[in-house]
Amino acid sequence: MVRAFALLVCVPAILISPLASAATAQHATTVDRVIAEAVKAMGGEKNIHRIHSLVFKGFHYEGSYKQEFVGSRSSNSVLTRMRPDMRLVGCRPEIDECDRKWGGIVEGFDGEKGWELNWPKQRLIFAVNKAEQALKCGAAFDPLFVDYKRRGFLATYLGEQTLLGVHAVAVSVTREDCQQTTTYYFDPITYVLLMQRARLPVHARGDTVDMVEVIRQSSIVNGVRIPSRTEEIAVNTGDVLGGAEWTSITANTIGDEKIFAPPEVHPQGITAVVLQMLSASQNNSSISQIMEIYGEYRARSDKNEDVTYDMNWLAYELLKVDKYDQSEAVFRQIIAENPTSPRAYENLAELFLQNHDSAKAKDALQRAIALGSTDADTKKKLERLDESP
Repeated sequence: MVRAFALLVCVPAILISPLASAATAQHATTVDRVIAEAVKAMGGEKNIHRIHSLVFKGFHYEGSYKQEFVGSRSSNSVLTRMRPDMRLVGCRPEIDECDRKWGGIVEGFDGEKGWELNWPKQRLIFAVNKAEQALKCGAAFDPLFVDYKRRGFLATYLGEQTLLGVHAVAVSVTREDCQQTTTYYFDPITYVLLMQRARLPVHARGDTVDMVEVIRQSSIVNGVRIPSRTEEIAVNTGDVLGGAEWTSITANTIGDEKIFAPPEVHPQGITAVVLQMLSASQNNSSISQIMEIYGEYRARSDKNEDVTYDMNWLAYELLKVDKYDQSEAVFRQIIAENPTSPRAYENLAELFLQNHDSAKAKDALQRAIALGSTDADTKKKLERLDESP
């Protein structure tokens, strides 16, 4: 799912300053002690391992938490997890919390492969590149510090630190198969998890962003402390990238692994065409060959048909795999058919920003504003480009 970056909010200056250091052997002892205390504070190994599935229901959002169900904030969200590493974002009929119906957008990881589904469009794709890694690594059932040795991860004690104005004890855990290091910040007295920090690509594309997930509230589920309200903050800018608030969390109600597998779909019309274009791209077809598929369809289709949504989706899918020229061709086609659309130029600007072409990004953002864009995020991006050397 493609979203814009969030609004800038005022947060305390970020400062990290280790207070002490120790010898390597002492660090090894200390990291195990801290993690043991953290696992105990979470609920203890027995309770943690007794939970084999979790279903979260509530809402997630992107942007400032102060927005009250506006913008890109999304209610009635469902997240389902199951051991060892299966994850489903969105509704499918087999889950009671979903009222026996499919959600609009569903993302899943079945333990081996990640997939993305737009049910109304009957559009199903298997994730690749950064999107595949994001789904795989995001499917870990337990925090990385739980059973880290058995899972083959490396943990390092970082000492006492201050992050976002909060004093904490920090431990980093590296998962090499994901090329990912997550730093966990625990209360120095209770060892309750307060925050976790990692570098991740937002929307599974583009450059990685140094972000902190702040745990605002937790719930006790079957004796285990589980975050129920979180907020994601970009370290460098203070932008709120998103968050979640789960109004209910239920354990051990899912037992069938099949719900994490993708369903059968039957796409038609422009949806089938953009899937054909994406397949052509994956098979190393040229830009002209890819756009010829679209041209042939438009020659026989209803000229009033709304194709923008599907074409925009295709352009962002191409961005996920860094195929900038192909993505630009699709965005340019959208602009050719919608020359007065501010959103079309905002999307084109996103391509140039990801490709680090500041001049073209500024031009596209200025065109969007000239066409009447009132998006605060668009203005913010242009201001940052103007301020950059």
